[in-house]
Amino acid sequence: MSSKRTNITRHAALQSNVFCKANYARKDRFGPCFICIEKGINCSGKEYISIKRGYFWSWNFSNANVTKYRKFVENLKIENWMFDSFTQYNGSFPRAFECPKQNSCVPTEDHMEVTCSVGYKGWLCDKCDQRFYSVLNRCISCPTSAWYYTNLGLFCCFFVFVFAVGVRLYKMEKSRTTPGRNLFDKIISRVKLVLGFYQVIGEYFSSVHDVKWTKNLKVIGDVVSLIELNIFRVIIRPKCFDEKLQLNPKIEFVIGIMIPCTLISTFCVLYWIMTARYKWKNRFTLISTSFDSYKQRLKSNIFTSALVVLFVTYPSICSTVFQLHPAACETFCLDTGKNHCKTLLRSDYDIDCKDLKMYHVFVHIVIVVYVVGFPLVLFLVLRNNVKFITLHGSPGPLDAINEEPGGDVKSFLHESSTSTLKPIWMSFLCENYKPEYWYWEIVELSRKITQTALITLLGWGNVLTVVFTIGMSVVFLILHARHRPMKSTFEQWLQIFSLTAILANVLVAVIGVPYKYEDEESAALIVLNVFVIAFTVGEVFCRILLHLKRAGCHKMIFTLIVSCNNVLLHIVRNRHVGNEICD
Repeated sequence: MSSKRTNITRHAALQSNVFCKANYARKDRFGPCFICIEKGINCSGKEYISIKRGYFWSWNFSNANVTKYRKFVENLKIENWMFDSFTQYNGSFPRAFECPKQNSCVPTEDHMEVTCSVGYKGWLCDKCDQRFYSVLNRCISCPTSAWYYTNLGLFCCFFVFVFAVGVRLYKMEKSRTTPGRNLFDKIISRVKLVLGFYQVIGEYFSSVHDVKWTKNLKVIGDVVSLIELNIFRVIIRPKCFDEKLQLNPKIEFVIGIMIPCTLISTFCVLYWIMTARYKWKNRFTLISTSFDSYKQRLKSNIFTSALVVLFVTYPSICSTVFQLHPAACETFCLDTGKNHCKTLLRSDYDIDCKDLKMYHVFVHIVIVVYVVGFPLVLFLVLRNNVKFITLHGSPGPLDAINEEPGGDVKSFLHESSTSTLKPIWMSFLCENYKPEYWYWEIVELSRKITQTALITLLGWGNVLTVVFTIGMSVVFLILHARHRPMKSTFEQWLQIFSLTAILANVLVAVIGVPYKYEDEESAALIVLNVFVIAFTVGEVFCRILLHLKRAGCHKMIFTLIVSCNNVLLHIVRNRHVGNEICD
């Protein structure tokens, strides 16, 4: 057979056995060949197009008929006079799209259609089917009840352990009289560094379908996702109990905007209840000065608690807001002529963006009020206390618990310069920075949100995302190296190292490396990313162990671990017996 067959006539076709070149296909047995180089389409060595593994297409649009095309292909495979009347296909061809999870899209035997693997469904096979839940970017079968209760028991034991150790450390540090940073100051600083690192890196690796990471690099994404511990999906798994409990971006958005509203309302009610309780309890001996002092301390503690929760949840809530933004919608044209298109939400392809007009209005309101407003309010709070910060340094939060931060709500914006110690909430924001860089925590918060917003809204395929992310990483790396805003030399070098790791990940994602160096590059990035978190967590863990050892608490910890283990075994054993009785 010759490979030279273009623009042939019916007479020529019957007189010679010539075919289309490689990467060419035809719609007419006796018609011309057309080029076929679209990504995801396979027509090498054939005269018809088919879908490659890991790609998805849909014939569900007008002027497309997969049944007729199958008959045409069967006719085309006949190389003698015995072909039937299906000598041409006059319809349109679908476009191929790469699947976010490559193992989820499986072509049929003739590669004409695409089916989803077990556990996957929906557009691009990106959704988890019934009795499957999404975790670590995969669809995994829902666990048994015994496994669920085991996870719940482990989580409770870990929480009890951390709480007990925290209470013990609190008592130790409260009785400490030596000046300087205490253990809680150092732990808070390390935790903020780790959060700042993995929240940005987590957004990069959650875009696996946009960036072609190598196999080993996806391990980092799994580790980062595991650290994040999405309670609803990893621990509780509500979808496994009832399909109606499945979370989608619309529900997550509602929950996200309810969290700060509920939190602020709860703390306001708590403040009112606590003050009313204090007045009732001391109604016969109440002194005005003591009541004012109590209100000031209560106000400071409640404001600090609310600030910590809002600060930690701020990036996650912003992500839920951004994923419903109009810019987070993606348009898919089903046919090669781009005549049949639909716009879907990038975070959930089951949601049509045409149905999100009301959500888009609320998204813009929340962005102005919360996404922009929260760091702006923090900046104004700190700016109005800048003289206080530069004059009084940075005592630890435990040293300030019994101090009076101000007289009323306005004291948070206009702190009296006559106070001797910094309020707890101010220590949380500024403790690990030099006094002249009191604003740096707000700058870091803005950097994280800007980088994650670009990835969520525009995706890695956008040039602005690539340029801005690389530019921001380089600028912040230079600023940290030039100004060294942190008090601790260890924390300063750790922050520089984490920014270097972020920049290295971005550069590898954008530029890529030759295939023969992929293993070395993967190993280097794995070590680089894991080292930042492992070294920080290990350093904090060692400090806690040393403090507990000095206090003689190692026996208490061992007893607590044994008790938690016995409780866990008791839960599993009772559950196993209950299952046997039911069977």
